Amino acid sequence: MNTSSNTKISTSAPLTFMGVPRCENIASADADIAIVGIPCATPYLAVEAYGLANLAGPTALRKASNILSGYHDRHDWDTDQRLLPSDKGRVVDIGDLPVHFYQAEANRALIKSTVEQLAARKTAVIALGGEDSIPTPMLQGLSAYEDVTVLQIDAHMDWRDENFGERWGLSSGMRRASEMPFVKDIVQVGTRGPSSGGDTEVRDARAWGAKIFTGEDLFDRGIQPVIDAIRPGTNVHVNFDLDGLDPTIMPGVWVPAPGGLGFWPAMKMIRGIAAKANIVSVAMVEYVQERDPSGIAATTAVRLTTAFISEILRNRNPSR
Repeated sequence: MNTSSNTKISTSAPLTFMGVPRCENIASADADIAIVGIPCATPYLAVEAYGLANLAGPTALRKASNILSGYHDRHDWDTDQRLLPSDKGRVVDIGDLPVHFYQAEANRALIKSTVEQLAARKTAVIALGGEDSIPTPMLQGLSAYEDVTVLQIDAHMDWRDENFGERWGLSSGMRRASEMPFVKDIVQVGTRGPSSGGDTEVRDARAWGAKIFTGEDLFDRGIQPVIDAIRPGTNVHVNFDLDGLDPTIMPGVWVPAPGGLGFWPAMKMIRGIAAKANIVSVAMVEYVQERDPSGIAATTAVRLTTAFISEILRNRNPSR
């Protein structure tokens, strides 16, 4: 598979996110933010239904964002600024990467290469997913930043060394992140319920220095301790597993867990972290369309994605 700087991006997705301009070639992506659809990376073939349920995510989230395509000049009360800047081209959608459910190694290489090319241009990457193994090769593509903090919003801690014989699957994302020399901090938000790992994984995470904020911590102390845990000026990669949110606002996930992050704490977290650090990539993952009949989950994911866009732009261009 060709992963050179002239890699062509599939234009099969019928829409762009919020109607932003389409950029069909990474080499010409001259923007502050590039949105990319990534349906999968390393799905667990032993439980195919889980990964297959996420494949429609990128297109579903683009469709849910379509209502905002004519609202770019509206005031967004959640961020207290214009929804999108008036100068076009600062945000582009490069379409869906041509990944294949049964070609995990090639998927990872393509995702890593794509993020590397965009990171070299200092273009922030927002991925619409897709299952939750996507963030690992995304993170591998950020090595040029040298000092990266991983912020994970997730009901599960994902420190398994392997699961179903696979080391690159969604249950191992934080373990793989901890092995990357440029990852200096891991901040985990919203862990709750039965863990995706056992006592060994919890001990390893704490021994490495991961800062873990459980769902109960958020209920008791609010979101400010999370913001305080992010070092000023660090480059932040956000793993936003949508099951980190409470199922009352995010029913469209495979493993809903009560007691998750609410909308306003999530919004305050995005604004607070963007104000003190450099958000360089975001992975919005694990959306399951078939479990979202009302569309509220997609709407919530879109609103949080637009907040990331607005806050990244605001803090890259503070005079605007």
